[in-house]
Amino acid sequence: MLAFSDEILADFMVELLPKLLRLLLLAICILSKQCKHISWSYRYSSIINKKTSNFAISNRPNWKECSICLSEFEQGDEAMELVDCRHVFHRSCLEKWLRCHLATCPLCRSVVVPDAVVREYHRARMDRESDGIQKELALVLFKVLHGGSCRHGFF
Repeated sequence: MLAFSDEILADFMVELLPKLLRLLLLAICILSKQCKHISWSYRYSSIINKKTSNFAISNRPNWKECSICLSEFEQGDEAMELVDCRHVFHRSCLEKWLRCHLATCPLCRSVVVPDAVVREYHRARMDRESDGIQKELALVLFKVLHGGSCRHGFF
């Protein structure tokens, strides 16, 4: 006959340990993807920060309008200048442009972020947006960990 502590240990090894290992594996996979996305996002942002300068519009600017949104610049607007080509845009407009489109100047198409970095940034972004499988696995694992069963043969 097993002692009480041996029964608890046996129950732990048979029931809880496999569930905890699955949870740990899922957590490692999710964290790995998040770290990859954060790494590329940081790299992308740091390149943009080096290639731009931020300032507030004061007095009457030399530029009439933002070429992205086509709105006139007004005193106090936050602006961003691309260092290489010296083109100026509203800060929010240029930030959206650089994150959603090719990382080039909207006017002259001079490169702001190298193509290889842009590709990896967008790939990591797409991976993050399409991680439905991870969410589904997390739900299945959550159900299994809380005493449910999985009839699909995953666990």
